Amino acid sequence: MVKPKRPTTLLAAVLVACFALAVTHAPESLAQKAASSAKPPKMNPDVVKPLQAAVEFANAGKFAEAEAELQKAEAVTGKTAFEQFKIDELYCFTSLKQARYDPAAKTCDSGLASGLLPPEQVNDRLRLLSQLYLQTKPRDLTRSGEYGKRWLEATGNRDPVMLGLVGQAAYFSDNFSAAVTYMKEAIAVSVAAGKKPDENWLLIVQSSYAKLKNNPAILEATTELLRYYPSKAQWQTLAQDLLARSANKDRQILQVYQLLSQVDAMDGADDFMEAATVAIQSGSPGEALKFMEKGYSSGVLEQSGDKAKSQALLADAKRLSAADQKTLPQFEKEAQADKAGEADVKLGEAFLSYGQAAKGLEAIQRGITKGGVKSLDEANLSLGRAYIVNNNNPEALKTFALVTSPEYLQLARLWSIHLSQL
Repeated sequence: MVKPKRPTTLLAAVLVACFALAVTHAPESLAQKAASSAKPPKMNPDVVKPLQAAVEFANAGKFAEAEAELQKAEAVTGKTAFEQFKIDELYCFTSLKQARYDPAAKTCDSGLASGLLPPEQVNDRLRLLSQLYLQTKPRDLTRSGEYGKRWLEATGNRDPVMLGLVGQAAYFSDNFSAAVTYMKEAIAVSVAAGKKPDENWLLIVQSSYAKLKNNPAILEATTELLRYYPSKAQWQTLAQDLLARSANKDRQILQVYQLLSQVDAMDGADDFMEAATVAIQSGSPGEALKFMEKGYSSGVLEQSGDKAKSQALLADAKRLSAADQKTLPQFEKEAQADKAGEADVKLGEAFLSYGQAAKGLEAIQRGITKGGVKSLDEANLSLGRAYIVNNNNPEALKTFALVTSPEYLQLARLWSIHLSQL
């Protein structure tokens, strides 16, 4: 399982807004207001003079010089709360502009705590502090989460970035239930807006469920990861679950391996050999030969596994498939004459295994139309595969959507996810 990433940099989207606010208000709220002694509350000239100089330096991008002036203002004794607020606000601004997050967090927080921050700036400050406390050394996850939650409550805005930030803080504070709640909402809001959710949000949901030992939820989270960020590891994790649930059911196991082969998630010698063995046991030697030939063409069976055993299995698959193909004309006549559709479905699967895509699709369609198949869901999975090899993915998606039984529902969902990524 891939571990969620720890936060290392501020999220650009959030900071752009916060920096823009600081820049917009710097001349007025940090400069003119800080330096003004004409309006109450009156300020000590010994504070105003270095403040004015600090503002000029800050506006010129000379932040070190600005902070030297601020130190002069800081050194003045007997400052009022308002004067300290103005000093802290300008320190907040210069620290942000230099990406000095520890002093930025301290002074920006002081400005909020003073109660003197203009009301229209409070929510932006909450948002900024939530981000800043993920950047301090050491990071303060508790404060980050608290400020994030305050922002969400104050604004009523379900911004996925902030939901994800609060969920991230909860996760790294070992509050896994809260992490799931916030991350799932962040994901849902993003998806509803037509956007791809952040991979780290999905990883945190998956990892949180693992920490909570909720196995069904882990699989659901892994499925969502696969939907947006497919990888061989995610395919194999889900396939192992399907294989475990299909124990001793060769037809179901074969269906799982057919999906794994399609998405190129078979990379061990045992995978190819087990798939071929199950195919032979299921009466599908053509499928067995395809698995073995792919195992050799990919180099896996040449480089690993029991070479003698794999060579023997390849020989068996070739012999059995050759014999099977000779019987197909007669089997086709019998299947077409049969009033039930089971034989037609099996015939169609055989045609597919031997590369006769059009005939395979036709036979499976005919079988399902006749009725009387042992497992309609299994037949629809085969029909969906037939549509794929006939380059008709829209019909394949419709067909996979018809699968409803617990044995095959997850497999059908995975086929649909795969098609959505093509």
